[in-house]
Amino acid sequence: MAEASSRWAFARTTAFRVTLLHLMLTLAGTALAGGVAWWLTAGFAGRQAVQEVERGMGVLLQSGALSGARGIALSIEARLAADLTGTEHYLLAAPDGQRVAGNLASMPRQAGWHEVRVRQTEGTEVPVLLLVAPLPGGGALVVGRDLSAVRALEQRLLSGALWVGLAVLVLGLAGGLVIGRGVAKRAARMEAALAEIQAGALERRLLVGGAGDEFDRLALRINATLDRLQALMTALREVTDDIAHDLRTPLTRLRQRLEAVALDPKPEAIAAAEKEVDALLDMFAALLRIAQVESGARRAGFTRVDLSAVAQSVAEVYASAAEERSQVLESDIAPGVTMNGDPALLTQMLANLLENAIRHGRLGGRVRLVLGPAEACVSDDGPGIPASEREAVFRRFHRLDAARSTPGSGLGLALVRAVAGLHGIRISLEDAAPGLLVRLALPSAVKADGAALAGGSRRP
Repeated sequence: MAEASSRWAFARTTAFRVTLLHLMLTLAGTALAGGVAWWLTAGFAGRQAVQEVERGMGVLLQSGALSGARGIALSIEARLAADLTGTEHYLLAAPDGQRVAGNLASMPRQAGWHEVRVRQTEGTEVPVLLLVAPLPGGGALVVGRDLSAVRALEQRLLSGALWVGLAVLVLGLAGGLVIGRGVAKRAARMEAALAEIQAGALERRLLVGGAGDEFDRLALRINATLDRLQALMTALREVTDDIAHDLRTPLTRLRQRLEAVALDPKPEAIAAAEKEVDALLDMFAALLRIAQVESGARRAGFTRVDLSAVAQSVAEVYASAAEERSQVLESDIAPGVTMNGDPALLTQMLANLLENAIRHGRLGGRVRLVLGPAEACVSDDGPGIPASEREAVFRRFHRLDAARSTPGSGLGLALVRAVAGLHGIRISLEDAAPGLLVRLALPSAVKADGAALAGGSRRP
């Protein structure tokens, strides 16, 4: 039963149903075209026969009005003598019903139009269209035309229409069968692939043919979605692993601190435990902020932000941090650079970049912040980041110091990328030779008052 159901699955496809609909419309169009052809051919021949009968009746009645019944009889004899095809039929009947002239043996009793079967001399019967008209002095006149040619034409048209309709039906059903089976097979392959992916084979992808049709476009879209989902799942696993790895050490230290406090509750031991708790809380707060930024929820609160003022403020705040490492913090900020965004997040982004540059820059070296109408740059002259690690450092908890011996949680650049992505800023890491250059390509909607950069201000 299941095999039979799968064999006829194509009949439930949309392609097969559309084909059937198209077939019905085609049959309706064929019937309409056949009706028009009938009207133009057989209908025209029938109308022509009616006109010939009416014309003949009119001529004979006019002869009767001029010469009486004898004139009609003479006209009938003359017409029959001139009829070489034998398609004309006449009858002039006296008031008592006796035939006076013509080749018809009898006539209908009622006046008007009639279609009768007339037996020929060779014994065959032919259809004849008759018009019966009473005469003023009594009697009747009958004029008829043979309809054999008209009926033969109608029969040929009907046969042709039936053959054409049958051909359209067979070809349409065959086309629907072929198309439906093809669509059913492609849909079954897609369904099977998606079932494998649902079962856990995330690397499985839908087959894309070379036709470029809607199935190929749909497969490409689904494959792109699956690539995105697989990347997100991979990132989620990496984040989970990183969280488990990075939280183990501070939690272990916190446990040790608490054990020390339990044995000897000294103020400095309690303060150390509180410091570990604060570090953990800061880490979770950073994770929550990254998740909030990546969700796009903060975009609803965007306003026009004076990016020049934000950059100037961040440079002033971190000047003292640079002094502690005997570094020079230089800023070259164009005035009036504005953009749509969240001022707090943009401040956090520049602050994280300056903090990283100061922390990882060379002691006694130089840190530089540059802001222009098209981009912002933060650079230092420290050891920099190897090219192979420049993409990885944007991952949560990823740190170049695998031993985690230096302070930090590995979330700073992850937050920077999230904020940049939210604001449409393209971020890239480059070699400053020596050191690291972080380049922020601002969106095209950024505006600046004046093209020239303001004179750089140095912060010792």
